[in-house]
Amino acid sequence: MLGRVTNVGLPLIALLVCLGCHGRPPAAYEPPLDLAQLAPGLQPPDNSFCLLADVHTEGRFACPLAIAKFLPQGPENDRQLVLQSPLPEEEAYWTEQVRGVSAIREVVFLRPISVRPEETSLAQLCATAQRLGAPLLLVHVPNRVGPNSAQVLGVMYDTASAQPLATLHASSTILNQKGQEVAPDRQRGDHRRTDAQYQAQRAFEGHALACLREMIHLDSPSPTTQPHSWQLPLAERWWIRSRQ
Repeated sequence: MLGRVTNVGLPLIALLVCLGCHGRPPAAYEPPLDLAQLAPGLQPPDNSFCLLADVHTEGRFACPLAIAKFLPQGPENDRQLVLQSPLPEEEAYWTEQVRGVSAIREVVFLRPISVRPEETSLAQLCATAQRLGAPLLLVHVPNRVGPNSAQVLGVMYDTASAQPLATLHASSTILNQKGQEVAPDRQRGDHRRTDAQYQAQRAFEGHALACLREMIHLDSPSPTTQPHSWQLPLAERWWIRSRQ
């Protein structure tokens, strides 16, 4: 026999009904971030990437690439960028993006466990990436700024010098047929095509790949010396027939 439904239970029932109709609650929106919060003094391009210097390098590639993801956390008036562990699907997207690019030997994902929490400064991140064998570090932060609008900001660093090499930016805003932003996570089914956060992240990965290709184009192999044995004494040069 069912008991009496009290007034205390009504809000819970209403919440369950709401979640059943609309799926999980939407993610919280964030104030728009500026690249200066990630790298002071730098300006982002508009939905593209920008090399900070047209420098021809020698022997940079092939090499591993390190990636660090940050998210804004804390109260609105004092939000801090905090290093996050990437989700498995995020690692899969990055790995697939560079698959077949022989100049990128592997992708190394930095996690809080890789760097002591009190030492997640840029210098420490670069030192960690270099210790893991990656001369390049891509730092990025996704930023959901509305129900269906988002951006991703990023900077590529040389880990040996901790100097920025390129800035990257991707953004997306998707409206429905009524010209309104509707959060895709309030709807059932697969809405990746109309999910601004998903589309901005995929576009950012594409910009990162294009940036790497440009850097690879500006790089030349290190000069190498063919091994030889001509420094051996004449009597030990076995490949020369001795004269009788």
